[in-house]
Amino acid sequence: MNKTSRRGVRLASALVTAGLVLCAVPAVAVADDDNGVLSLTDTQAKDLSERLQHPAANTAQKTDPQHASPEADDTAGAGTATGAPDSGATAPGTRASGADALAAPKVTASGYTEGVTGMAATVPVAGSDGDYFTVHARGNLTRRTAVGKQVWTRDNNSLYKEWDLPALSPRYSKEPYPAQITMGFNAVTPFAPTSDNGYDTGDLTGDGVPDLVFTADVGTYPYRPFVHGDSTLHTGTFVTVLDGASGKTLWTKLYAGAYQVALVDKTLVVADTPYYNTSASTSSTSTLTGIRFDYADGKLTTADSWTYDTGQFKGAAWSTLTPLGGGLVAASWNKRKTSATDTTAGHTLVFDVADGSVKWQSTNSLYSRQLHLDASRGRLVALEMADVNDAVEYEIVSYDLKTGDRTTLGKRTNALAIDLEVGDIRGDSKPEYTVSEDTFDESIFVNANTVRALDGSDASVLWQRTVKRDPDNTLDGATAWNLSAVDGKIVASYKDDKGLDYAENRGASRFARLAVLKGDNGAVNWEKRGVVASQAWAQPFRQGKEWRLRTVDTDQNIRVYNLDGGKQQSILPVQSQLWSAVLMDVNGDGTKDIVAGGQSSGVFAYDGAAMLAGKAKLLWQATVSGQVHKIVKADVDGDGTDEFVVAADTATAVVSAQGKVKTQIDGGGQLVWTVTTGDLNGDGNDEIVVPTDKLRAYDGRGKQQWAYTAPADNVAFAEASIADGQVYAQYGSRDAFDVNSGKPTGALAVKGSNGTAVWVDSAPKPEGAAGLIGAQMRAATFASSKFPYADGHAVAVSWLVRNEKNNLGGVTEIRDGRTGKVLKTTEGAGPWQSGNWFTGPDGVYSVSTGTVKLYGADGQYYKASATGEIHTGGLVTGPNGVSYLAGAGQTGFDLMDPAQAKTGWLYRIAYGNMLGSREFVSGDLDGDGVDEIVSLNFDDTGMDRVAELQDGGYSVPYTAIRQMTVFTLS
Repeated sequence: MNKTSRRGVRLASALVTAGLVLCAVPAVAVADDDNGVLSLTDTQAKDLSERLQHPAANTAQKTDPQHASPEADDTAGAGTATGAPDSGATAPGTRASGADALAAPKVTASGYTEGVTGMAATVPVAGSDGDYFTVHARGNLTRRTAVGKQVWTRDNNSLYKEWDLPALSPRYSKEPYPAQITMGFNAVTPFAPTSDNGYDTGDLTGDGVPDLVFTADVGTYPYRPFVHGDSTLHTGTFVTVLDGASGKTLWTKLYAGAYQVALVDKTLVVADTPYYNTSASTSSTSTLTGIRFDYADGKLTTADSWTYDTGQFKGAAWSTLTPLGGGLVAASWNKRKTSATDTTAGHTLVFDVADGSVKWQSTNSLYSRQLHLDASRGRLVALEMADVNDAVEYEIVSYDLKTGDRTTLGKRTNALAIDLEVGDIRGDSKPEYTVSEDTFDESIFVNANTVRALDGSDASVLWQRTVKRDPDNTLDGATAWNLSAVDGKIVASYKDDKGLDYAENRGASRFARLAVLKGDNGAVNWEKRGVVASQAWAQPFRQGKEWRLRTVDTDQNIRVYNLDGGKQQSILPVQSQLWSAVLMDVNGDGTKDIVAGGQSSGVFAYDGAAMLAGKAKLLWQATVSGQVHKIVKADVDGDGTDEFVVAADTATAVVSAQGKVKTQIDGGGQLVWTVTTGDLNGDGNDEIVVPTDKLRAYDGRGKQQWAYTAPADNVAFAEASIADGQVYAQYGSRDAFDVNSGKPTGALAVKGSNGTAVWVDSAPKPEGAAGLIGAQMRAATFASSKFPYADGHAVAVSWLVRNEKNNLGGVTEIRDGRTGKVLKTTEGAGPWQSGNWFTGPDGVYSVSTGTVKLYGADGQYYKASATGEIHTGGLVTGPNGVSYLAGAGQTGFDLMDPAQAKTGWLYRIAYGNMLGSREFVSGDLDGDGVDEIVSLNFDDTGMDRVAELQDGGYSVPYTAIRQMTVFTLS
């Protein structure tokens, strides 16, 4: 049994140890026969199957799920976060009570905008003027024009509203998880709920516009069983047809395990494998169904249907569907061994979609993985593989289109086939067969990928191109997941293993390698690496007389390249996760709008009034240099109107209130993750302070005003603050956990006008620390006149230390901002757990994971633990002017009584539930005197990269639908 535990899918502890390792190398041995053919044990096969996932795979999907049912502790763990998706009030017994207890306001979710997540592919809208669909693996589908303008979009929220899937019981999350649109197959085993046939297009309504059909796995992983009408299924796949013109749902139906769909001659073909579903009846069988529809009143209804029945349940699974033209479709299904005496079987057949009649079928001992049409030779070309328990090998075979006669064209041993492309790459009008294959080292890790071009006549090798594993990588190397033949070239889309031990490409999760190879000899025409493309798809299309490639990179930016030469023609950021935002009226209607950014390279302005009315209206979007880690408001040109200053990964951008990028300040190869703004020289204009390898200040036009260099090498500067005409900062060593390094760490103040030092402490000795590691990066310093020290000139600095028990911890020092003298020392945040600072009538607040600290206006220091999960906080004004302390975590936010910050415990009064959040911004959007709360997501990759600046790492995996949501208080 191959089973993946569901425990901890929602929320894992932060990984904060030095030299963080997120992957472990299993101890495995090569199973080698006398003839030198590699075979795998069940354990080896399971490990490889879970590691060698298609980039679109949303989870480590189980293989052969029918071998066991969910364990009790697994399913219980799925109920970590429950509750209504909008709000609630806490029962009186769980919060402070009495005459002075604050009233619980009503918290209501109004408008939202869902971000796209998951690997994406683009599909042309046939017959249009260059329009295309985008299909995202985690439940988002959109139609766009050739220039990227959105025609319509569908998200998880809209799909689930139609599917109507309440949880099976209160023990499971009330909110559903992202729907898992089937995209990409498992190269190791055909018995995994994945396929290359998870979506298709075709006109079912007769309006001349192709409609979009897709199948999505729901409830399986993470496990959230549901109730759906009178169905006995509690997990399953929804096959849904969307109107290509409007995006509206035309038809949808729940199947036990439909992972292959096709639209052929107005017939929807659905391959259903109930074997994959633990709630399916064991009396059900794997079937192929063809459905024809009537269309009326905006809906499709079944007119007639046929079914092909394999008669098999246990170990039987459909593999692929391939249209052949003339109403014919090729299909294949496989039968695994179910006993020691059983044999494997792959079945290939050709049927007519008109009535399901089979023209021919063929059976052999190899598993069928992919089928391709070679019309010029009258062939069906198949990629077939042995069961890896028997041998790691594959064959390229052909089937006569008329008779089904099978011929082996080529065989490869000790290699795993990833993709097969049948297409002309030499200009001779007959296609070549190009294969991507992986090979392995003695520990069964991918050590090389080879793209092999074969002569279509006899499968002899024409050329091959091998990409070896990165020299610094001992795990799985790069894999070319998709090949496309176009204009005499092969386009190869790779998952790139370069730097997979580092945060920027942790586990090879972000970098792609897009290569265009010459069809005649395999030479590289051009190649791009990094966050530049999808790891799995690039869509060739014509634009005028030229060929282009369209691809969606791993940060959700749609890029278009010239096929010849590789010049980037355009980049279109798609709204994905949003984790930084500010509020400001940008359209002059008197209502504050929301300007936000996050995973993609886009800054998006949403109409605040529309959000309050329950609608998301995009006012404008701007494109910056990379991921948006932070946005702040500042008047950098002195015109009386704030601009938006954006920390955009590789640069700092200044964006006008109308969405125009006015300035881009190159980061010089450094990670630009935060910015601080303020008037440094008294000229009435705000300057921009950017901490990277140095502390630099710029004017609004991007001209550097000064740069401060730390009195040590190889350091990273933490988040800075500005007060009294000075800039306060800290720095830490990039080798903070290296026992052989000097660990230079310091705190300082420089003059805002010219960057000269006011004071520098290059050898701090925090009280109570057994050893100093480095500086807290996020929310490291905070200067405020509200501190009850130094006559209003105090600044907080935050250190990462080892305590007397040799555990990692934090220390916060309050210093005199004029001299650097330490005035008070308190416990700080845990490693990389600093949230934010803010002020209020009672003093200065610091929020970190689970904790609020108050430096009281009365001169006292207070620390309180929150009963709910919080990471960031702030004060918000509720009805009747009542002030609440808001604390946000990954399940939403809590409203608490600020007075309880002095009591040791902060109890939830009311809450807004939004899974997958963590950050927020608040303010009075409509001017009624009551604040709204805008729930945001969390910059997980960015936080990991920031921690890595001091040799650390940070990971908090969390599966949820990602959206920005506006909550009102009443």
